[in-house]
This record gives sequence, C-alpha cells and structure tokens, in this order.
Amino acid sequence: MILTDIQIEGFRRFASPVRLDGLGPGLNVLAAPNEAGKSTLLTALKAVLMVRSSSKAKPVKDLQPYGGGAPHVALSFTWKGMECHLEKQFLSKAFTRLILGPERFEGDQAEEALRALLGLEEASKGEAAGLWSALLVGQGESFVQPDLNQTGQDSLRGCLEQGVEQATGGAAASAVLSRVRERLYLLQTAKSAQPTGKYKHALEQETQAQALLRELENRRAALEEDLVALDQARRALREQEDPDRKAQDEAELLALRQQRDALRIADAEEQAARAALATATQTLNSIRDEQERRRERQAAQRRLERESAEMQHDLQALTQRTAQARQRYEASRTRREQAEQQQQAARQALLTISRRAAVLQQQGALEREKQILERAEAACTRLEQARAALAALRVDEAVIRRVRKAVREMDAAQAALNARATRLTVTLLPEASGRVLLDGAACPQGDMVLTQAAELQIEGIGQVRITPAVKDQEEAQAAADTARHQLQSVMQAAGCQTVEEAERLFEERRQAETRVAEARAAFVASLPAARDDRDAALFEALAAMRQDMRDRMASLAREIEACTPDGRPEQADQTDAALQQMQTTARQEEDSAARAADEARQAERAEHVSLSAAHGLQDKAEAALRQKQAEREQIGRELAVRAAQESDDALAERAAVAVQAQAQAEAYSQTLRAGREAEQPLSVVEARIARREQALDNGRASVVRLREEIRERETRVRVAEGDGLDEKIAEARRAAARLRLECEGYERERAALALLDQTLSDAEKTQTERYLAPLVRTMQPAFSAVFPGASLEMDTGFALSGLTRRTAEEFGRLSDGTREQIAVLVRLGFAELLHARQSPAILVLDDALSFSDSQRLESMFDVLADAATRFQILVLTCHAEAFARLGGRALALRPIPQITERR
Repeated sequence: MILTDIQIEGFRRFASPVRLDGLGPGLNVLAAPNEAGKSTLLTALKAVLMVRSSSKAKPVKDLQPYGGGAPHVALSFTWKGMECHLEKQFLSKAFTRLILGPERFEGDQAEEALRALLGLEEASKGEAAGLWSALLVGQGESFVQPDLNQTGQDSLRGCLEQGVEQATGGAAASAVLSRVRERLYLLQTAKSAQPTGKYKHALEQETQAQALLRELENRRAALEEDLVALDQARRALREQEDPDRKAQDEAELLALRQQRDALRIADAEEQAARAALATATQTLNSIRDEQERRRERQAAQRRLERESAEMQHDLQALTQRTAQARQRYEASRTRREQAEQQQQAARQALLTISRRAAVLQQQGALEREKQILERAEAACTRLEQARAALAALRVDEAVIRRVRKAVREMDAAQAALNARATRLTVTLLPEASGRVLLDGAACPQGDMVLTQAAELQIEGIGQVRITPAVKDQEEAQAAADTARHQLQSVMQAAGCQTVEEAERLFEERRQAETRVAEARAAFVASLPAARDDRDAALFEALAAMRQDMRDRMASLAREIEACTPDGRPEQADQTDAALQQMQTTARQEEDSAARAADEARQAERAEHVSLSAAHGLQDKAEAALRQKQAEREQIGRELAVRAAQESDDALAERAAVAVQAQAQAEAYSQTLRAGREAEQPLSVVEARIARREQALDNGRASVVRLREEIRERETRVRVAEGDGLDEKIAEARRAAARLRLECEGYERERAALALLDQTLSDAEKTQTERYLAPLVRTMQPAFSAVFPGASLEMDTGFALSGLTRRTAEEFGRLSDGTREQIAVLVRLGFAELLHARQSPAILVLDDALSFSDSQRLESMFDVLADAATRFQILVLTCHAEAFARLGGRALALRPIPQITERR
C-alpha cells in the first residue's frame, strides 16, 4: 500500500484546503517547524482510516477548526497495482466514499470495506482499532511500545500462523476459548470481572430481600423499645404531677423572693454611703492638687527669669559673630566671580579649536560615505542590467512546465499505444539476411512493435500477414497524434524548435535569475540603512543616501564658513597635528581655569556655610529667648487668674472643711458594713431563686413532653400490633434464603467458566510463545543493526520484555532514547509482518527519535531506509538539520483552491 495524495480541509489549524505534496513509494520526510501542522496531518490520517464519518463523539467534534466547519479528508493510494481513493467528511453533511480499482463503495458499505481491507474492528463510539493503531505513531507515542488491543494481537497472530498453524492449535481452540468467554461475559464484565446479567440481577434481588428483612427486624426491635419506654414515661409523669411536691417548691420560692427584696434595700443604703465618701475624698484631693499646682508654677516663674537673663547675654555675642561671617562671605563671592569669568574665556577658546578639528573629521567621514554611495550606485546599475537580460529570456518556469507536461503526455500516449500493440521478435541466421522482407524491406532483427497490419515475406517459403489485434487502435493513435500536436503547439508558443533548446533556454533563464539575485544581494548589502528589502524601499534608500550626501556637504560648507575668523579663510598650514596641539594647549588652560574656579566656589561655599551656621545660632538664640519670656508671662497670667478666682487663704480653709466631711462619711460607711457581715450575699440569693424558677419551668415542660410521648408510643404500639410483623419476618427470611441459593449457583458457574478461561488462555499463551520465534526473526536484523550482538525477548502480548547484551536488561530500566529506538523498531517489525503477508502496511512517525545520539541516529536512518525499500514510511519532524541525512522524498504542505473530489 502506497499513499500518493493527502488533501485536508476544515481540520483544526487547516481551515483552508491543503495538500501534502511529493508523496511516493519508499521513504518520505516532512521537515517543518513547530505548529506547522505535522501532528494535525497525522490526526487527519488516523481519522480518515479509523473513524466513521457518521460519528458525533467529542473527539470528532474536537477536529473542527476554531471558526467551526466540517472536517474533510481525501486520501489516494495504490494497492496491488490498483488506483484507490478514500474520502470522508465529518459532522456536517458527513459522507464516506471508497474506490478500490473498479469497485466503488459509499456510506456504511465503504466503512466496512475499508475495515476489512485494513483488518480493523469496532472499538468504541465509531472508532476502529487494530494493528494499524501501532503503525500511525503520534507525537510522544514513540517512547512506549505499542499497546495492542485484542484485534491488533489477532492480526499479528494471523500473520504468524501462516505456515505454523499446527503449532498454534488451529482455529478450533480459539473458537472454544471465544465461546467460553461469551458464556463467562454473560455473568461478569470483561475488564473488571464485576457481576453482570442474570447474576447481577440475582445479587441485587438478594440485597433487596436482606434489606427488607433488616427493616422488619428493626421495626420489631423498635416496638419492643416503645413498650419499655412507655412504662418509664408513665411513671415519670406521675412523679411530675404530685401536688404536695409542687406546693412545697412554690413556698420555698416565695421565701427566697422576700429575702432578696430586703437585701436589695440594704445594698442601696450602702451604695449611697460609699458615694458620699467618694465625693468627699474627691473634693479633698482636688483642693490639695490645686495647692500643689500653685507652688510648682511660682517656682517655674522664678527659674524662667534667671534663664532669660543668661540667654540675653549669649545673644549679643552671637550677633557680633554673624557680622564678621558676612564680611568674609562677600569677599569670597567676589573672588569666585572673577575665577568663573577666566574659566569661561578659556572654555570659549577650546570650543573654537575643537570646532575646527570636528570640521576636518567631518570632511574625512564625508569622503568615506561618498565611496559607499558610489558602490551602491554601481550595484544598482548592475542590478538593472541583469534584470534587462532576464526579461529578454522568454522560457520561464511556467513555459518549461507546459513543455515538460506535453512531453510526458506524448510519451504516455505513445507508451499506451505501444502497450496495446503486437510485439514481434525476429532472430535470423547469418545466411538468411536479405531473404526475409517486412513490408517489402529487409526485416530488422530484434523486438518490434506493430501497431498496423504488416506483411512478412520469406524467400522460398512464402509470406505471412500479421494483423495486430489492437483494441481501441483508433482512439490510442488519435491520442498519440493529439499529444504530438499539443507538444508542437507548446514548442511554437515558446519559440523553440526542440525540447533540448527549451531546456537550454530555461537553464539560461535560471542562470540569469541567479545573476539578478546576486546583483540584488550586492545592492542590498551596499545599503546598510535600508530597513526593508523590497525594491521600492531599496531605491528609496539609495535616493535618501544621495539627498543625505548633498545635505551633509551643504552643512559642512556652512560649518567651514562659520569657523573662519572675521570672514577670513583658514590658514593652509593648520593640519590635524597643529590643531590637535592647539586643542591640547587650550584644554590645559581651560582645566587650570576650571580648577581655580572650583577652588573659589568651594571657598565661597565654606564661607556661606559659616554664615548660615552663625545665622542659625543667632536665630535659635532669639527664638529660645522669646520662648522663655512667653512662658514666664504665661505663668504669671495663670497665677493671677487663679488668685482672682480663689485666694490661697480661702483655699486652705476649704481644705480643712473637706477633711472633716471625709472623716464623717468614712465612719458611716464602716457602720453599715459591720451590720451586714452576717447576711447572705444578694447574688447567692438571686442565683437560688433563678434555679428554683428554672426547675419549676422544666417540670411543666416535662409534663407536656411526657404526655405527648405517651400518646405517640401508644399509637405506634397499636399500629405495630395490627401489622403482623412476625409473619412478615418469616416470609422475608425464606425469600432471602432462596435468592442466596440462586446466587451461589451463578457463582459456581462463573468460577467454573473462569477456571476454564484461565486454562485455555494459559494453553494459548504457551502456543503463542512457540510461534513468537518468527516475529523475533523478523525483527532481529533491524535490532542487530542498531544494537550489535543483542538478542530479543518477546512476551505473549507482542511487546519486547528484555534485551540481552552480554547480560539481560529489562526494558523499563533502559534510557529514554534506547526505549524510544526499541519502540520504533518493534513497530517496524509489525509493518514487516503485514508486508510479508501481503496486507496493507505503512509506517508514520511523528517527531520520533528526538532523544537519539548522532551515531545511534545514523543506525536508525539505515534501518528506516532499508525498510522503505519494501513498504512506505512517512517521517514527520521539526528537526530539519538532524534529519537531512535521512534522505528520502522531501514533502511539503501546500495550499490548494479546493479538495479534488472523485465521483
């Protein structure tokens, strides 16, 4: 099976139609960057081969592009010499069309024919599976060995059973195992061995019967509990409704309330005495605080008067110091201004000389840029000449493509005519030369193709008329003539006499195009300022360079004119060296003036700092003096106000009265406390009252609750006694026992079938191990090429379980790169088996072998190239440099107007 064309539309990132160009027999390589659509291409190939077009599952909906649409895939391939075509559209207006040579299939019939061709079986939700699932290797799947389902394993067994059917036990053993599993799967699920079918139904019925039995037994236990609780509730109700007990509790509560009222009155009297004592104490403390405050303020007033006199003397000294600092600062400022004037004069002289030096540098730079402009203009001239020579050559890509197509069509028509003609092979002895004539001329020796009737004359023997039995002779001859005329027409339009001349002119055009490209590259390289390589941008850049050159020359002329002192031209002897010496001298003078100016500025700053410090000290002294004077005046005003409100003598008399009132309140309060020492606290009495009231409330609520409970339990007991619980419990027990026996029967049958399945599976496993040798022999050459001296170990699931290189190595302990290489080699072995069986086989690898070193990668390339001589291999990779050494056909994804449908 060889894929010849793949077209995709409306498929994930391919919203518009694309085609995979370059497909053919052998090794095919699509090298493209990330997100170019390689994985999408493989997904489309899997979908068209393995998914029904009518499927509406979520994986199929995920195939749509972001903007929505109907995924559409068309696949062309050859199989056993037949041209075949497969086309599917999913979701909207879904259809399937399959053409196998002369046979055509549509819809479900096409799906079944495709699955029969590829050996696939239904897996789930419209998706098929089989050995082909292991041959289409998606991104990331190459790191693990293929996980074959039952269909895939059966396909491999079918390949291996050819010639070794006696070793496998034949189809009868598999049929018995299949029937045993069918019976077993009526009682349990295939994967999890959970009960199902009649067995599951019986278990559910038994569970329901046991639940009913437990419910009935719980109801009987509840009835017994209600009878006991009913008796207890009646006794509790009688105790709660005892009248003597109720009267005693109410009398005790009344006595406690009276005691509480008396205690509250005594508490009020004691609180009033404590309030009177607190008021007298507060009044006395306030008077004493006022006396202490007056004494403190008078002492502070005397202290502030002494401090003000001392600060006044210090302020006079600071004022003289500030005046001296101001005189020194004025002198330093004058010296700084003189130094800055000298520095400015030196700087101006340096700028003048530097400007003259800059003019000379600009002249040199301008000369260099003139040379760049001249090279760019020369490159532009060469580009225009090369393009003119290219325009004179008429045979371009389109013309040569039409010529080649006409030649291929003429060769195909002639080959078709020759294929239908009669072939005549003549071998003559030397002496028979000239004695055998064909249509009156000497008959040539060797093979001849006869498309028309011919007459063979043999001297001395007679003549033989040969009439070719050519089917559709006229149509084939007409097709050949039409192709020949079409070639002549194309050649005439190209202005060529022969095909060789057209090829020569096309080659000259390609060389001219190369020269144009080289001239254009030289033109682009000569324009360093060009930001875009389009022609318009390049010519604009050249024009901009010309204009810039003119502008800079004019600017330089103005700069030279500005540098001439008093309008006189510069002296001729002012060379670069002379100007540089003058510039050095002027710079030294400017540096000396700058240092003098800096020293003057530093001296000025130092004097300014001294003046500011003196000012600061004087200002602080003045502020501190004003603050002290304000505080002294404030204290004097405050003392005057307090004395006006109450004199010191009046305040002392009020203090004596307050002391006497405090002593009287303290004595009355002590008398009240001594009288209440034998009484109970009010809080204890109130707590006892609250507890008695709560107990009475609880008793009334308990009576109501007990009466309600008695009514409810009496009702449940009457209802339960009339339901016949004992008879229902006995009937439920009989039903549960019967269902238990039925479940045990199903369990015994399931155990027997499971044992038989295990026995037959072990036997099949033993037989499978006997014919794994052909599979190992098929894979061994490729493994030996990559892992010299290694031997394989396969398990019954057709996976590589180990590799022996001097010692046995488990597959799971190998490195990621080695496991990936082994997984690819195993898939190659599967494809080899399908090819040997003459079944459809290709291998597609998406970004595989990315963890291989260079030496191992070369070995894998050799194995893939060898396998590609027997069946088709597609390699999809984003590592174009690494896979360039693989060779093979280079594929490319090209946009197309629309998918070519075949009806």
